[in-house]
Amino acid sequence: MTMHRETPPESPSQSESEAILNILREQGFPPLDSADVPQLRLLIGQLRQAQGVAEPVAQVRHTFVRGPAGLLPVRVYQPRPRPGPRPLLVFFHGGGWAAGDVDLVDRPLRRLANETGAVVASAGYRLAPETQFPGPLLDAHAALRALAARAAEFGADPGHLIVAGESAGANLAAATCRRALQEGGPRPALQILICPPLAPARHTPFASYREKADGYVNTRAAMERFWDLYVPDADTARSPLAAPLLADDFSGLPPALVLTAEHDPLRDEAEEYARRLDLDRVPATVSRIPGALHIFFLLPHLTAFRTALLDIGRAIRAHPPNGPASHPGSRHDATAS
Repeated sequence: MTMHRETPPESPSQSESEAILNILREQGFPPLDSADVPQLRLLIGQLRQAQGVAEPVAQVRHTFVRGPAGLLPVRVYQPRPRPGPRPLLVFFHGGGWAAGDVDLVDRPLRRLANETGAVVASAGYRLAPETQFPGPLLDAHAALRALAARAAEFGADPGHLIVAGESAGANLAAATCRRALQEGGPRPALQILICPPLAPARHTPFASYREKADGYVNTRAAMERFWDLYVPDADTARSPLAAPLLADDFSGLPPALVLTAEHDPLRDEAEEYARRLDLDRVPATVSRIPGALHIFFLLPHLTAFRTALLDIGRAIRAHPPNGPASHPGSRHDATAS
């Protein structure tokens, strides 16, 4: 396992994070664990107001893919032109499985597409508590299958599939890789996990859950609540498809880039996931971003966000196409534009 960046005593991300925390305190931003679900969705949505101006891309296409319970929205970002084939990067937004949508990550993903040269497909999924595990995971896997089958339509290399996500979306990305392995495809060349929750928050053994339990936007209490909304049954929550870190075997999964934030309860479990991949001979790189908060990927003006883009670009270049993507035919792969 490769690990990037030991935390220096001070960094641009640290000062930026302190400024964000001060602004949230001044504005009376309530703890995420105390908001009801409608309030939570409103609070998460308000982060869009801090994302700055939308960067132009070559094209934004709105389409749908068919999920197990209906159509799922997808927003496809074509990057600015550059020579050579382009990978297809399927991205799942965060929001504690209960909030967020493709709008939440619109501005970050425009930057991601332009900086990496990937065609980025942002896929929506049903939210908890209205739809609990395994519903969001089934949506994510259906989206991955359908979008892989349409890679050439989007001008992407069908053999260079990448799956990525932020926060709860990173959980779905990791779980989708496992489900795809079980179901025979498609097999991504790379999984990119940004601040992923990978094991239930209650009774967690990881030190970052104690050290960063409060005061950094994402809290231990908030993560306990999000897990309860997504997987209320404690036994079910230990399924590797709900909690990918709890699997016994990691062999056969795609290589991984795991991006973690210094000031995040989820930091240590995400880094442990990379270690477990490495133990089963799956290439894994951890990039811990010093001074960063859990929400850094949602704020494209931050140094931490720009650092993450550089890491993602390096990882994509380091993991070339697998060859033609495997996506067995199924009626669930049907799409609608």
